[in-house]
Amino acid sequence: MPRAIAKKRVTKKQRVVDFAASRGWSRIGESQWNELRRDLPDISAEMIRRAGLPVEAPWSGVRQHTFADLNESLREYSQIYQTRPDLRPYCREQVIAAKDRARWLAVRSKLDDQLRRRKETMVEWMLVWLSDPALFPAWIETLARFHPAVLLD
Repeated sequence: MPRAIAKKRVTKKQRVVDFAASRGWSRIGESQWNELRRDLPDISAEMIRRAGLPVEAPWSGVRQHTFADLNESLREYSQIYQTRPDLRPYCREQVIAAKDRARWLAVRSKLDDQLRRRKETMVEWMLVWLSDPALFPAWIETLARFHPAVLLD
């Protein structure tokens, strides 16, 4: 009796990588994002972001590992918000989701005080962005002028 040959399981991440490779993509911009979301509806936005290809804002989500990442990300979002009225709701959703993640991390009991304070400050930055995306770049420049170390984490 012949042995069954086990098929190698293809992960969702690998499906994204293969899909992009079959089209010759080296990055994911708006058209690539829309095609991925349409043709691979079972793949989450987060999985697409973690597939290893550079993803342009706003589809990249808000990066908040460091203050420098958050600064750059929110500035990109401010630019998109100003120039693409059609993407304003999406930008706001992404910043709200990032704020909620940072707030959740700030209240976790397992975090050390330094990381908790960092996440609380990041929440404040995102609240400034949400109150007026056009104001954020000037606000962060003023903050950096008086506290330059805030962007050097």
